[in-house]
Amino acid sequence: MLLGYATLSIAAYPERADCNLPDAPQAQQSTPAPQTAAADPKASSPLNQQSYEKRKWSSYVDPRESVPRLDAKDKMVFWLHEEVEPTVPLPALFSAGYSQLTGSDPKYGSGGAAFGERLGAVLLRQTSMRFFSDSLLPTLDHEDPRYFRLASGSYMARSLHAVEFTIIDRNDAGHRVANVSNLAGHLVASALTLAYYPDPSQNGRVVMKTWGYALAGAAVDNLFLEFWPDVVNWMHHRGT
Repeated sequence: MLLGYATLSIAAYPERADCNLPDAPQAQQSTPAPQTAAADPKASSPLNQQSYEKRKWSSYVDPRESVPRLDAKDKMVFWLHEEVEPTVPLPALFSAGYSQLTGSDPKYGSGGAAFGERLGAVLLRQTSMRFFSDSLLPTLDHEDPRYFRLASGSYMARSLHAVEFTIIDRNDAGHRVANVSNLAGHLVASALTLAYYPDPSQNGRVVMKTWGYALAGAAVDNLFLEFWPDVVNWMHHRGT
């Protein structure tokens, strides 16, 4: 009965009901905090991406380092990236100077003009070797022209790894294979010296000797690439 009366009163006088009943709880209006955009790894690391692409053209790869894979187009221009390295003229100057002092092949004679001819011949020889060994043949036989460092272990183990890499390297799939590009590429470039060496040096003996020296030079290059990054890191930590 009381409940019915109350219901009738509310129906007859709704304004009283509004006055007597407590206000319903209202949802709190709050100003949302400003949103911060999620970091886009691609947008936030252009320098990292640039460094990643630059490492594609490096002559060596560190263990467990993620570097871009070289496709056929990359390999065909790989030798051009090597040509612009600041250390490229140093071996040529040493080779030309040694042959000038000893009178060895290529036999251009003596004097300043002869040294210039020797230097030009050495630069041409080295350029052709880089083209065949690091670009054309790796493209054809699917080898990776870069040197893969061991970077740990004893000095002897690392040295043997560097020397061994002249005859056993890696293909595009990461498998160890005979380093045909290095062996055959240097041989082809050595044979091409018959086209521009002077007459006294145009013979098979000079070709085979040039090939042997080239393979020895490739082993020295690998030794340099194996240990030089350690020297750089040591100097960097020493300076900090």
